[in-house]
Amino acid sequence: MLAVGDKRPLRVRIELLADEWQGERRWVPPARLEVLWEDRHEYIEFDRRLRAVQAWTPERLERRTAEHVFIKLIPLEIAEFNADVGGTSVIHDVPATARLLGLSQDELRADPAVLHDGELIVPWPTTELMVRTAATKFPDKLLTEIEAEERKLNEDMLNGTVLTDLEGNDHHLGPVEVRAMFEKHRRPHLDKLREWIGVERATDMLERRELLIRLGQAASVAGRALDALEPSQKRIVAKLRGELAAALDGVNTLPPSSP
Repeated sequence: MLAVGDKRPLRVRIELLADEWQGERRWVPPARLEVLWEDRHEYIEFDRRLRAVQAWTPERLERRTAEHVFIKLIPLEIAEFNADVGGTSVIHDVPATARLLGLSQDELRADPAVLHDGELIVPWPTTELMVRTAATKFPDKLLTEIEAEERKLNEDMLNGTVLTDLEGNDHHLGPVEVRAMFEKHRRPHLDKLREWIGVERATDMLERRELLIRLGQAASVAGRALDALEPSQKRIVAKLRGELAAALDGVNTLPPSSP
């Protein structure tokens, strides 16, 4: 830096020392200056390593799905997705993130991760490892969302739906339009979630959910029947209640999905 201007907005005069600039001098805003000259080597090295972290270009669908998994399954205080085109993430607490996901700290610190101000900036391969692991380990919230969206689609496929625009105007979409919008805007995202959970695992868990829901409904019906029978058949009802409780011992039945 050669001089500080005396006009507004404030400018400083700098000289570009790299050979390619041939001693060019410029007036620039102070905000353009990143570090002191004596700190340039550390800054240049950090910039080089950061560019290496940002070298990947995952597809937009993968980045959006990764962000969704972070929001749903990984606490913000330990790690967060940067939502940049490189698919990078910042890990605020490496040990806590490793414990949550069942990964080793070495896996999270894998090259070309870079440590900056006590936080670990990791590339897309590590981001993808984190979200795939989280989706596999904690699939319930994701499966509930998938199930709810597809149930809503089935309902809207019968009668259509109404969308309200930013100006408050309602627009009715028929079943064909509903299906087309879903296939274009939501199906790829849900399929990517299924892929990260594991398609077979997702299908198996949804089938189990349905069985547990039906079992819960059957247990509720049996309970109401015993309540009605109890005034006249106390001994039989007591025996049947015991058998029902034994049959359901250790089984976590589920309530019906809310509409």
